[in-house]
Amino acid sequence: MKYTARRTWPEKSKSWEYLGESESLEEFALAFATDKALAVGTEFVVIEKAGAESEIEFFKVTRASPYGLVTAAPRVESESGPGKAAQQDDPTAAAGGDDNYGGVEAIAGAWRGVIANVLMFVKAGGAALLFFLVAIFLAKWLFDAW
Repeated sequence: MKYTARRTWPEKSKSWEYLGESESLEEFALAFATDKALAVGTEFVVIEKAGAESEIEFFKVTRASPYGLVTAAPRVESESGPGKAAQQDDPTAAAGGDDNYGGVEAIAGAWRGVIANVLMFVKAGGAALLFFLVAIFLAKWLFDAW
């Protein structure tokens, strides 16, 4: 299969740096890292050149001799630059007690759901009460029950 690759982090390449053929995506990624002598921590993307159903995979260099790769998640571009992105990847940064799971937005969404359910039950209860009162009115005034 034909593949192409380019670096995505820390410096992002504007064009495809490497084009070639290989048996698998992983073999091509390893060949790209070896031929370009990528530093540890460098991330890159490899795309299969097969048309509309091309396979795409992101990799990160974990060691340099021999080269070791792991699959990586694609980075979201931001205005912070590489320095800020490296701080976000630091596992000790999340150890500061940031386990609010979405913060205020998540709580607001939960309360919107609770309020929507309460309003639905009020509407259903009001409709049932109205039906009951209409049935009593019809029974009393039309059929002279009671």
